[in-house]
Amino acid sequence: MIKKTLSCLLILTVLCCTFTGCKTQKKSEPVTDVISIASQTLINGKSRNTVEASLGAFQGKQGDYIEFIFDEPQEVNTFFIIEKTTTVMQYNIYAEIDGKYKLIHTGKQILNENINIESVTLTAIKIEIVNTQIGNDNFIIQGVSAYNIKEENSNVN
Repeated sequence: MIKKTLSCLLILTVLCCTFTGCKTQKKSEPVTDVISIASQTLINGKSRNTVEASLGAFQGKQGDYIEFIFDEPQEVNTFFIIEKTTTVMQYNIYAEIDGKYKLIHTGKQILNENINIESVTLTAIKIEIVNTQIGNDNFIIQGVSAYNIKEENSNVN
């Protein structure tokens, strides 16, 4: 299971870089998945210190959520979420700013979702599964990544 999860994370990272243009990142500034440096992971408010949860993998029913808490503020402008099932119909992403959660993105079906947002500095991330398919409220999220992708300014004279 751990090998499969790590493989999914590697694929997730490669896909994110492909879709978000990591090639424009300055070589001196590596892109880091801030999820990987979270000090604590909670699922439905309960601590989950497993390898799978630390990679954003979780399963549940409509209304369930996962939180990633950081020791230091993190800047984020890109999320990548992979869903194994196809049951999620709506999800919300929240950023904790000044001790309060603020909604920063609402999305529909996940599948393999690449999400670009305006850059935000946060101390925690919460992803909530709001709605699932009628008659099938179980879902499996294979992984979550969050990045701050900075594009290099190109000044051509």
